[in-house]
Amino acid sequence: MKRLLALETSGDIGSVALLIGEAIAERSIASPREQTETILPHVHALLAEAGIRLADLDAVTFGRGPGSFTGLRVASSVAQGFGMALDLPLLPVSSLAAVAQGVWRVHAAEHCLVCIDARMGEVFWARYSIRASLAALEDDERLSAPAAVESDFPAAWMAAGGGFTAYADDLATVMAGAMRVLPDAVPSARDLLPLALDDLAEGRIATLESALPVYLRRSDAWRR
Repeated sequence: MKRLLALETSGDIGSVALLIGEAIAERSIASPREQTETILPHVHALLAEAGIRLADLDAVTFGRGPGSFTGLRVASSVAQGFGMALDLPLLPVSSLAAVAQGVWRVHAAEHCLVCIDARMGEVFWARYSIRASLAALEDDERLSAPAAVESDFPAAWMAAGGGFTAYADDLATVMAGAMRVLPDAVPSARDLLPLALDDLAEGRIATLESALPVYLRRSDAWRR
C-alpha cells in the first residue's frame, strides 16, 4: 500500500493531497497569497486525519511547473525540505500533465491541449494523449505567443486551461477545433499522483539537486 504526499502550487489555486492505498484526501488553497502560509498546515492536517507521520510516506511528489515563478518555489521548497529531513524520494511531475490527467479523470478525454496563461503576453502549452491511463507528452512543453499554439491531434480532443480565457481572441481558431473547451481546468495535487506512482514504480526518482521547478522562462524575466 503506497503512501504519497502531493503538493501543487503552480497556479492561482493550489492543493495538497495524500494518497494511502487507493484513498485520496485533498485540500485546496484558494489563492497564491495563501500558499506559503497554509501549505504546511494543510499537510499536517491531512497526515493527522490519516493517522500517519511524514516518515511513514513512501515519497513526495510536487508540481514542477511550468507556472507561477513564486508558486513553483513553494511546492518545490517544501518537497525538498521533506526529502532532505526524512530521506524521502522526490517525484517532480509536470503541472501541465496534471491538467491533462485531470481532464482524463473527469471527462475521459484521450487527447488534451493544455494552455496556461504565462503572463507577459505568452502562454505555457503542451499536447497530451492518454496511454495506459496516464497523460503522455506528445512533443515538448512550450512557452510562446498564443498565436503559435497548435492542436494537430489525430482524433477528437479537448482544450484545457486559463490561457483559453486570457487569450480567447488569439486562440479562437484553435478552440473552434476542440470538442470542448475547459478554461477553468487547473492542475491539482490529486492528478499528480497517478503520474508520480508510475515514476516511482519505474525508478524515475529525482535527487535533491535535480528536484527543481521548470520555469521555461528565465527567472530574471519575471523581474523585468
